[in-house]
Amino acid sequence: AEYGEFQTFQHYFKQINLSVMQPGSSDVSACGEPALVSAAVAVVTKALEDAGGAVAIAFNGGKDCTVVLHLLYLALQQQASPIPSVLGVCIESGETFPEVEQFIDDVVEVYPITLVRIKAGIKEGLEILMKEHPDIKAIPDIKAILMGTRRTDPYSSHLTEFAPTDPGWPQILRVNPIITWSYSQVWDFLRSLQVPYCPLYDQGYTSIGNVLNTKPNPALSVGEGDKFRPAYELVDGEKERSGRM
Repeated sequence: AEYGEFQTFQHYFKQINLSVMQPGSSDVSACGEPALVSAAVAVVTKALEDAGGAVAIAFNGGKDCTVVLHLLYLALQQQASPIPSVLGVCIESGETFPEVEQFIDDVVEVYPITLVRIKAGIKEGLEILMKEHPDIKAIPDIKAILMGTRRTDPYSSHLTEFAPTDPGWPQILRVNPIITWSYSQVWDFLRSLQVPYCPLYDQGYTSIGNVLNTKPNPALSVGEGDKFRPAYELVDGEKERSGRM
């Protein structure tokens, strides 16, 4: 069932089994590539262990970071009970879509993250995160940040699962559990595990930035009108960013 068929996000969420990736669960086979998913969970687990829990997750409501958030949830399930809360960092620049804002608010109510919103560019946002933000004084030494970066993203083709920030940037370890994933693998994960995602993806958006630089992907257009097929029907992953301006 799709998210839109339920009255609320919480109602949808209650219908799905978030434990499908628990060790030993036969439901792992629901994913097209369970070994790929298990490897990504292992990357998250290593980050949590190496950083001693001083880990944050970058979350802006996009499909890729939604995958990583669910991977984090699965990794935490294996580590502790009850699941501890993790710092979520939403760095936003420009005017965001109302649908994205609502999705982020809904996710915070369900997943074990404490969200901090920072209006800035990425570099400035990380500087604020590391030094100044009043909401994270209890976590003064963030060592690593989980990100939904993939190699097909701009300036990311050289990155690996564990990548320190570049010289001149705030020093933090970027952890990229899905760096090798393709566009289709992202959607296989979200749909096979029934992970809720921002509803804009069902309206033809395949890569979401802000209101001014994002439109539905023309490769998903239906006829000559303003109707578009959902993002997961995009066959050519190289056209993922065709809706970005």
